[in-house]
Amino acid sequence: MRTACTPFPTMDDTRDGMHTSYGTEGLLEARQLMLAIAGNLSGRSPLIEWARELADLHATLITASVSVTRRPADFDDITTRARIRTVIALIDEWSARHLPHPTTGRRHTHSLGEVISHVADTYAQVQRTLRHTTAAEHQHDAALRFAQVQEGYADLIEDIRALRVRLPLGRHSTRPAM
Repeated sequence: MRTACTPFPTMDDTRDGMHTSYGTEGLLEARQLMLAIAGNLSGRSPLIEWARELADLHATLITASVSVTRRPADFDDITTRARIRTVIALIDEWSARHLPHPTTGRRHTHSLGEVISHVADTYAQVQRTLRHTTAAEHQHDAALRFAQVQEGYADLIEDIRALRVRLPLGRHSTRPAM
């Protein structure tokens, strides 16, 4: 559930606006990823649903670690973490099949699934801080941190499209023959 106090924008229309050069159709721009994570975007890319699910899973882990009384009755830490790994693997499999794999691009340290999971986790942490902290400095720091993570993701997407970066395969992905 998202509250009206979220500082992040919403999108009333659901136009995909996906960039399609270099075989990157379905890859989410930074703003689209943020909207997907916040539950304010729908479209054709499976990354939208997976990003939203990761945000919910990370929020559940945060809530469960902070308050035993607010944990869902059926909460299972091991199952939740396993689902996060599964969603990361799904994203990595999608990445291996749909994104360019330039042989000359520099190697990135994290798979696309790991990056999206990190963005979703940061979003969940920021939301918790904004809801439960009245200190303006803490709220500012949290929002700034999320902006930095979002900017890093935007830079990665630009590098993927420009064929300047080669993402590692996730643990369970296989690269198609090219």
